[in-house]
Amino acid sequence: MLKQLTIKGFTLIAEANICFDKGFTAITGETGAGKSVLMKALRIVCGDKVTANLVRTGETKATVEAIFDISDEPQIKALLEKFEIDASEGDEELVIRREISDSGKSRARINGTVVNQADLQAIGEELIQMHGQSEQLLLRDIRSHAQMLDDYAQDGKLLADYSEKWNLWNSIKAKIEETEERAKNLAAQKDFLKFQFDELSKANLREGEEEELEDKVNAANKSEAEHRYLDEIQNSLNGENGVLDQIQILVSKMRALSIKLPRYEEELKSLEEVVDPFDSVCRDILRLSPSQVLSAVEIDKANARIALIQKLKRKYRTDVAGLIALTAQRKKELDSLENLDADLEELERQGAKAHDEMMQIAIALTEVRLKAADKFDTAVQGVLHTLGMPKAIFKTAIEPQAPSANGKDHIEFKLAPNSGEGERSLQKAVSGGELSRLLLSIKTVMAELDKVPLLIFDEVDSGISGEVGNTIGSALRNLGKHHQVLTITHLHQVASRANNQISVSKKESEGRTFTIVESLDQQGRIDELVRMLGGETETVREHARQLLEANK
Repeated sequence: MLKQLTIKGFTLIAEANICFDKGFTAITGETGAGKSVLMKALRIVCGDKVTANLVRTGETKATVEAIFDISDEPQIKALLEKFEIDASEGDEELVIRREISDSGKSRARINGTVVNQADLQAIGEELIQMHGQSEQLLLRDIRSHAQMLDDYAQDGKLLADYSEKWNLWNSIKAKIEETEERAKNLAAQKDFLKFQFDELSKANLREGEEEELEDKVNAANKSEAEHRYLDEIQNSLNGENGVLDQIQILVSKMRALSIKLPRYEEELKSLEEVVDPFDSVCRDILRLSPSQVLSAVEIDKANARIALIQKLKRKYRTDVAGLIALTAQRKKELDSLENLDADLEELERQGAKAHDEMMQIAIALTEVRLKAADKFDTAVQGVLHTLGMPKAIFKTAIEPQAPSANGKDHIEFKLAPNSGEGERSLQKAVSGGELSRLLLSIKTVMAELDKVPLLIFDEVDSGISGEVGNTIGSALRNLGKHHQVLTITHLHQVASRANNQISVSKKESEGRTFTIVESLDQQGRIDELVRMLGGETETVREHARQLLEANK
């Protein structure tokens, strides 16, 4: 419940401190006095957008502060806990303060904690529900009718179950479409994919192979020179008239010479000392053999393999690792193409199952809605009859349609305002005054279900006068038994039935215009009703007094 609203520097309101009570409060005043300013202040408390022109001329900022009693509002306390906002006064009060600078920027605090606009709006929606011309126009939007009926039917659990199955079914449908499109694309590329896979898999590539082959070919090229030089060296050592034979001949002749001439023995000895290690080295050289190398055929094969690898690298513009990865990818795509039919079959089976489960819940949802609609129509129609529409017929039309996000029902409210006219769509054939009364009727019927503590009706009695005003006033008063209700009204019939009354007036002082907002006592209410009745006479004043007495 809203306990207090404090406004400073806000458009035409220099300063106002308004206290509110339980039940039905009427807000009255001349046209243009500033009642819409008061409504705007309440909308700002709920998180409405702000602009710089809301700051009163000459002020640097505007403030709007609202104090709510939330002692019996567990859903609001849960939100405060979710947003990590401390409650005050033993969880009894909630204080929302909105500051607007003359630059157009604003800051919001809840119980002293700075909050963003989204969190403020979330809490505001739980505190206040405002019904003005836009909310009346909402009745012309057929999409809102299903939500209202579901709220009345309290079928939230069924609706949540249906929504889960609806999302699952649509998810599977999307996968089927994606798989079909993929199969179509892959089928068109099948020959191309198969050619690439055959070419690459036939190559049987492995990482490092190209380097190994190049090393072997390079080694084979060096081996040719090794063979030639070794042959020549060994032939010079051991061939006919080779070095070894010549040395043996040399030693033999030197020995024969030393026998005949002993003075050559020293030279023989020196020669033998040199020949023995030299002979050993030569014998070692003769035992050398060239490295094991590729044959000519093997070299040709290696060169051909290197050429194939380099050709594939140029063709596919990647290295060997990339070619190996591409081979695996092409195999996966071809395997996938082979498995797509099986995948589609399985998805279609899952989709059919999800659709059947969804439709079972949709049928149950329709049954609940049909039962609720009968009670809802009777109740709304009964209230309409008390609001100056005694012959009105209200009907919730529920027709089958293709499954959608909220079931398989096309739900539309229809109204026959007068006898014999037939039920008509609210979109075009119903007047604004009739819409106002229908909205009030629906809110009256749903009063006990609606958890929002404060309902605000902005000129719900627009276009209405006479006895109908009395019935609307009574309906608002009854609604005030379940909610705190604020209503802007120009009808004395409605204002006189309010439990409380707030006056909004305008005055000029020292060249400035001021909007004055004040709660009225009994005498103040009589004075305001006299104004609304249109004349200051004792008869009119007595009539105003009697109206208030009759509605105590």
